[in-house]
Parts: sequence; C-alpha cells; structure tokens
Amino acid sequence: MEFVNRFSTALPELCHQQQPTPLQDPELAIVSQDAAALLGFDKTFMAGPEALGLTAGKLLIEGMQPVSTVYAGHQFGGYSPQLGDGRALLLGELKTAQGDYWELQLKGSGLTPFSRQGDGKAVLRSTIREFLASEAMAALGIATTRALSLSVGSGLVQRERFEKEAMLVRMAPSHIRFGHFEYLYYQQQTQPLKRLIDFCLEHYFSDCLTHQNPVLAMLQQVVDSTALMIAKWQAEGFCHGVMNTDNMSILGLTIDYGPYGFLDDYNPSHICNHSDHYGRYAFNQQPGVGLWNIQRLAQALSDYVPSNQAEPLWMRYQQTINQHYQGLMLSKLGLTQWQDEDEALLGQWLSLLAEQKADYHQSMRALAAPLAQLPETFSVAWHTWLGRYSERCQQNERSQQHRIAAIKQHVPEYVLRNYLAQQVIEKAEQGDYAELHALHQAMSQPFTQQHGAQRFAAPPPDWGKCLEISCSS
Repeated sequence: MEFVNRFSTALPELCHQQQPTPLQDPELAIVSQDAAALLGFDKTFMAGPEALGLTAGKLLIEGMQPVSTVYAGHQFGGYSPQLGDGRALLLGELKTAQGDYWELQLKGSGLTPFSRQGDGKAVLRSTIREFLASEAMAALGIATTRALSLSVGSGLVQRERFEKEAMLVRMAPSHIRFGHFEYLYYQQQTQPLKRLIDFCLEHYFSDCLTHQNPVLAMLQQVVDSTALMIAKWQAEGFCHGVMNTDNMSILGLTIDYGPYGFLDDYNPSHICNHSDHYGRYAFNQQPGVGLWNIQRLAQALSDYVPSNQAEPLWMRYQQTINQHYQGLMLSKLGLTQWQDEDEALLGQWLSLLAEQKADYHQSMRALAAPLAQLPETFSVAWHTWLGRYSERCQQNERSQQHRIAAIKQHVPEYVLRNYLAQQVIEKAEQGDYAELHALHQAMSQPFTQQHGAQRFAAPPPDWGKCLEISCSS
C-alpha cells in the first residue's frame, strides 16, 4: 500500500508533525468492512496484527507522516482565531489501486498543540456514536466522512466520570474545513492561503481550472454540495448539533459527529445539543446556518471572489437546497414530478406530524401501505390529510404497488436513534460488543427488513425520545 502526504507537504504552515499516543492493551472492537473495501483492505488484513497496531496508534505504515492541523472557525456565531485537531492526527493519504486517495485520520490519538484544555483522548461513548453515525449516514446516501474502525484500550479517561479510552480511524477524500481557509485569511497569511486554494483546485476541483475565475467556480461547487448535504439532513430528520464553520467540509461531507441526533417525534425546532441554549443549531435552522457558514468561507476567499460575484450564489444555494429537498420528500411520499400543490400537501403533512407529536420516521413508513388499510384510529385531521394524499396519488404516474415500493426504498426501516446508541454504549462499556455489531449491521442496510433486527425498527420508548447530547467526549 502506498501512503503520500500531499496536504502536509503543500501546507506546512497548517501542520504540526507528531506521533500518536497509543491505546493501552488495545482491542479492535469493530470494523466497517464497507469502509475497508474502499481502501482495498480485506477481512484478513483487518483481522491481523498490522491492522490492530494501525487502528490503536501503535503502528505506522511506511510513508505515513502524522500531523495535527490548525484551523479557526466561527463557533455559535463568534470567531475563534485558533482551533485545530485537538485529538486527531492525519496519518497521510492512501492511494488505492484504482487511483483514489483516502486520508486516514486517528481520532483520540493524544495531545496536540491544539488540544487547548483537553487531553487529546476520546472516550468509548463518543467513539461509538461517531462510528455508527458515519456508517449509517453513508448507507442513507448522505455525504459523510467514513469510519474504518473502533479500537478500545484499558486506559481510563476522565470526563464527567472515568470512561474507557477509545480510538477511531476516520477516512475521507479530504478533511479540509472552512476553518482552514479562515485561519489563513484572518492571520493575513496571503501566500499560504493561495497555496491552500491552489491545492484544493488541483486535487478536488480540477474541473474549475478552466473557468474564467476558478475560485468562484470552486465556491459554486461548495455551495451546491453543501446544499445537497443539508437537504438530505432535513429529509432524513438529522440534526448535526454543532454547525460551526470549523465543522464544515470543503467537500460537502458531514463531519464531526458530536451531539447529533435523528428526530423521534417530529419537532421542527428540536435542539439535540444541550449546550445550544438559544437554538442556533436547531433542526429547522440548519439550512440557514449552512448559508451563513458559506458566506464566512466566501469572506475568506474575498481576495479572489469579489462580493458582487459571490452574492448570486446565495440565491443559488436557496434554490438548490429547496429543489433537492422537494425531490427527496416527494420520493418519501411515493410520488413523481413535483406539482405546485405538493408544497401545501407536504407542509400540511409536516404540520400534522408536529401537532400530533407523531414519530417522523414511523409516520413516513406508515404510508407504505394500501391507503384503505391505514389505521382507523387516526384522528379526523389524519383522515382529512389522507384524503388529499389519496387524491394526489390518483394523479401519480405510479401504481399503488410501485408507490409503496418507492416509499420503502426511500424511508428507512432502521434509524440510528439516540436511545439505540445509548443501549449499545452501556453494553460496550461492560466489554460486550455484540449489540454494537448488530446495530451496525442493521444501519448498514437501513431500507431492508433484516431477520432478528425488529428491535431496531420499534418506536422509541418515552425515556428515549428527544434525548439531548453534550459535546463532552
């Protein structure tokens, strides 16, 4: 296998070379075979000693040059001039046999110059949550960083209590964030900023190089990919929780799974982060925050993209996210070809879910049945909407059989609810990883009913609804 270090070679100003702090007595708890396949790692390799050493920070493969990177960011609306990889190390890029490049990053690999008051470690609780979310989101078709593996050590890490240490191997074509651009821009490091821009254009946006203004074309692609990502978040009921600019990927990938959550009862103003006291990152605020964050990136690129050229992109973002969202929700309703009246139909449906405090995913999945067989226990409001929906279905190009099949194809049977993750965490902290493997398997094929996985499709218990998660990890 061939490892290269294109980012640290091109941008040494953003990188600090250092070695990882390995886990004590490591155990490889789980591997995503789907993620491993992207790297060309087979099951034999991932079960071997080399993989255990790599995933626990004990072994570096030839060519790896670990670095932590510095970046800045707007956190909850305020600018923080220096952030960075406080508990992560970029090991390098693996060049696959197909010619693809995948950056591998250890998360929970020890102190860095950017750890601030942290210890550079990761706990099992947060590492399980990121592993599951990364792979569940990928299976839902949402752009995301991937999780190769989760390893556990015998060491203890102090948070609100002492917890088991763990390490995640995260992978992505690139981990470059909006915050990398912001750091160089506000530090007035004009030449390194130009090199960062040129690096991105060469390796990730090469089709923009023929444009009259390549940086403008690159920004336009960031607008489009970010809009698509957030449209999918909204359609799948996903709350990120910490949409700071340092948690925004230049490639439109979902990155940094902290206090995230999928909706249970439909509440458009749901807040999943208990530190978000003002609801800045509430579920229904995410599209607007995405635009605000892109505008912060545009400011960092303002020497190359004048404001009068950037401003038309804000309307493009709004149109793009609306178009994608409408298409995604139309598919969830089993319909084709958006019609003017569909906006009212969808709006009434979501209002009904909110008023009735109905489960978002269970309600959507319930439409995958013959309309005549839907429960009579539905309220009058339900039946009124179902009458409108039935009329709309009669105009649909699909037969009822195909409508039902389409809904099942676009509304997941299995959703990574916070209470499911919590149950897995409690067992894993006792050394039992069987439920982690079972939940991961269910989430890797979320649209297909799987034998023995009924418990993962059940509605959440009252105690498990709308859990708020802290940033502590």
